[in-house]
Amino acid sequence: MQLSLRRERSSEELIMKTMRRIASVVTAAAVIASFMAASVAAATVPAGEKEALEYDLNPSAGRTTLAIENYYADYTSINFVSRYGSPIVLSVSGGDLCVDSTVATGMRINVANDRFSIVTTGAGDGSFSFNVADSMETNSVYYLQFILTADGIQQSYEDIAITKKPDGSVCFVKSMCYDFNVERCSELWTDAQSLDECLQPQNDAECDSPVVVGTAERITQGCRNDWEKVYAIYEFLVTEFAYDYVQIQDSYTGYQDDASTLIMRKIAICEGLGNTFTALCRAAGVPAAISFGIGADVESLVLSSDYEGDEGCNHAWACVCLDGTWYHVDPTWDCANAYRGSEYDSGTWTSGNASYDWYLVPLEAFSMTHKICDADTIHGRPETGSCGTSATYEITRDGTITISGSGTLQLPYGCNGFRNVVFADDCTIDTIGVECFADCDIITSVVLPDTVTVIDDYAFNTCEDLEYIYLPEGLQSIGASAFDYCDELAYVYVPDSVTDIGQWAFDDCPRAIVSIPHGLDLDDGDYYIPPYRIIERSN
Repeated sequence: MQLSLRRERSSEELIMKTMRRIASVVTAAAVIASFMAASVAAATVPAGEKEALEYDLNPSAGRTTLAIENYYADYTSINFVSRYGSPIVLSVSGGDLCVDSTVATGMRINVANDRFSIVTTGAGDGSFSFNVADSMETNSVYYLQFILTADGIQQSYEDIAITKKPDGSVCFVKSMCYDFNVERCSELWTDAQSLDECLQPQNDAECDSPVVVGTAERITQGCRNDWEKVYAIYEFLVTEFAYDYVQIQDSYTGYQDDASTLIMRKIAICEGLGNTFTALCRAAGVPAAISFGIGADVESLVLSSDYEGDEGCNHAWACVCLDGTWYHVDPTWDCANAYRGSEYDSGTWTSGNASYDWYLVPLEAFSMTHKICDADTIHGRPETGSCGTSATYEITRDGTITISGSGTLQLPYGCNGFRNVVFADDCTIDTIGVECFADCDIITSVVLPDTVTVIDDYAFNTCEDLEYIYLPEGLQSIGASAFDYCDELAYVYVPDSVTDIGQWAFDDCPRAIVSIPHGLDLDDGDYYIPPYRIIERSN
């Protein structure tokens, strides 16, 4: 049975969270041993959960190794910050690794080869440097574990790739998606208008909700600046929330991902944690945004083509703007509490020790394990292109996509960074193609032109914020899983002209009231989560 796109990839979140959890609670040597001893699934996943995690555990059995010379980084430093904004600069110079900081203490840098054996180590307080080139082979990849304490918290930045060039100097190795991420993050503007837009309410990040506002005021009370506010919010999430393993495996219950609900329940998966962080920051007056993309192990994103061309999001996180700079945060990978069980309301809460390894991470380091498909769910990256044989599209800065032309509409794969859909007045599109708007998470309403006769399979699958869609009289066919997992959909009027509705067309739409013509069957008995109500009109 084919499930929704979101469900197929949901196991990735659990895999990645498990990997990050290992890395943050044991020593570097133990991490190395665990990876040498067994695969992630065999070593860390309880037997009862292993089957659920088999999807895409090895995304490319015949992994293609990319030429390291093409991934010498053009940056020579990575600018980390402490929780209060003090710079901690990691850099390369000649054959040395260097650290420059006035606040970091107890620093230790382990350099491991691709066999996960430590080849050299450096340590110090404040600013220091040490030679690493003498312990490295030319054009082999090495990974850093950078451990430090600053402003009272310990952090461990792992999976930072370096190599030794033929001339004997050391350089950073950029991930295969670094340039892609830079381009996607171009929508993270810092002008006054853009930052103000990142303070406004948004679906599932309702920063004007009394629950959100009251919580933000409570946890940031006494904070003297934005840095302290954001840390207080992040600490609240990673210590008082639990990761919802039940939701990952439950296909029969509708779950809420909005901040207000989750603040009261304190159990969430990645998207819910990203929504809640964003809503609380905005309520506290700090610009923030939800991000979507791919979470993966470093070996899949450094010198590997595993996710090249892939924009099938399996993970969500957030970003926040402090003193004019955008930083990335991943509360899912820092949250150690777990909610496990078989049902929504009967799980067991297990407490763990939160980490802060994914807090305010610069893009160079974040890209080693995250491919950013949509950095900012408020704005759009201006672009134009073809979306069918006779159709074109234009995306503007305000996140609006305008579609023109005729025939079949087929948006390019990965084109989903918009929130408003407009069809030009002279548009005569007749078919919404397979997966055309799939995973366009932030569109809230769509009015289809009167010329549309076919909505193909998976056309609006996993449009999780879609609340309303106008289906024109003259529409004849709605494909399989066309609106599967549109869990905010409120009302759909299926016109009398429709004669065929595919399997699971409105599955996982628990709030939807669907009005259908007399004699038309949704076959909802096979649904995982049927619509709230199905109304069959009389003759």
